[in-house]
Amino acid sequence: MANRYVSFVSDEHFLECVRYVCESYPLDEENIELTEHTLDLMKIIFDMENHIVNLDEWTNTEKIRQTDKTVNNRIGIFHQKLLGGVNDWEDLKTGNILGVDLRKKDNSIFVELKNRYNTVKGEDLKHVFDKLKNVINKHPKALAYYAYIIPKKSGSGEKIWKTSQRKSNDKIIEAWGSKIYEIVTGDKNALENTWKALPKAIEQVLGQKSVISQKDMKKLVGFFQQTFR
Repeated sequence: MANRYVSFVSDEHFLECVRYVCESYPLDEENIELTEHTLDLMKIIFDMENHIVNLDEWTNTEKIRQTDKTVNNRIGIFHQKLLGGVNDWEDLKTGNILGVDLRKKDNSIFVELKNRYNTVKGEDLKHVFDKLKNVINKHPKALAYYAYIIPKKSGSGEKIWKTSQRKSNDKIIEAWGSKIYEIVTGDKNALENTWKALPKAIEQVLGQKSVISQKDMKKLVGFFQQTFR
């Protein structure tokens, strides 16, 4: 029987990864409690005056913002979990001795995977490079990728990673957009197919009909193509 969602992992694994993200959304946003002693009271005043909102309206927006941070973190891990379930690949999880996120089980490819191009700030990029270089030193025949899903500019691709803080190495590659999904799965459309499968999978996880209309989906497809092609 053909998979219902994507071809490169089982339906069970795909739904498990989708559920992991869905569980980061609170069931009742009204019951989210803000930590009052850590609020930026200066910013609250600026926000209220510039957005023309009262304190209750600001509080509701802040609850959504705090939840959004958790969701964004989980979406990053979603990609790691999902690709780690591809045949012959492994999600190395936090705390592994190599310090990277994914590996091909024959040790030919290792990946440090992020959701956005700016997840790692400038000065910290050298530490990522050093980590990947250590992997190459231990596995001289391997390729090591610094990869991120959401690119700085539209498109997808890969190139030898060049950072001003370190000498480049032809075994340390930068990959972005749909390219890393293609590297892991062998399918250039794997990221797009994953994205298109999400509404149906979320319906299954939440037990409710998708709110995304055909009109909205048509616009979203245009956004996807502008971002990754």
